[in-house]
Amino acid sequence: MRLKHLTAATAIAALGLSACQQENAVGTDKPPLSAPARPEQIAQATTSDMQAVAALFASEKGGDWDAYSSLSEVNWTDPTPQETIKGRYSRSGRILLKGFSIKDIPNGRPGTEYATTKKNEGESTISISGSLSGVESVSISKPFYSDDYLGILKTQFGASNVSVIANKCPAPDYQEGAGDGAFFEATLADKRQVFIQASQQDGGKYTGGFTVFDLARTRPSEAIAAMNCSQIK
Repeated sequence: MRLKHLTAATAIAALGLSACQQENAVGTDKPPLSAPARPEQIAQATTSDMQAVAALFASEKGGDWDAYSSLSEVNWTDPTPQETIKGRYSRSGRILLKGFSIKDIPNGRPGTEYATTKKNEGESTISISGSLSGVESVSISKPFYSDDYLGILKTQFGASNVSVIANKCPAPDYQEGAGDGAFFEATLADKRQVFIQASQQDGGKYTGGFTVFDLARTRPSEAIAAMNCSQIK
């Protein structure tokens, strides 16, 4: 009788072990509940400083001065809009453009005060301008002349979201050493468009010049025609 009980217990244990092994085997075929994000997915989800500014500028709140204070991407040097000339206001700050490296950046001062500082070339000045009734334009200026406007903008907005609408815009004669400008259209995440004029501005022999990106909400057809640009689309 005792032997029979042992045999039955052994059989029950064996059945339990077999069921557990089958359950584990089935479990290994199941995909994980949430696979870790791939590096390229993380990169695509990252919004650049310029893209964040452009998204606000093109939105329904884009004319609201106070809305720009909430942009964590901007380090504002002006606490509030400053009146530049009668009835016109601007506010300046600093943002970082993606895709640049550390370089010796001139301080722009002449003579014995001239010096360079090692910092990221993408560290740029931003200025929003308009009247008391609202923000009308955004300008972003980075140190040094850069001819690859399209490459810079693709890094900020994504390669498939930027297209050239006009190029070969001659620089004014007084902008010594500056190259041709161009105009671009950038598509934002909500499918709105923002238009960007890229140009080079001479900052004097102690700066190495500047590359400037001016944002507009509507297609700048008059400016393109006035500057005798070559229209692409």
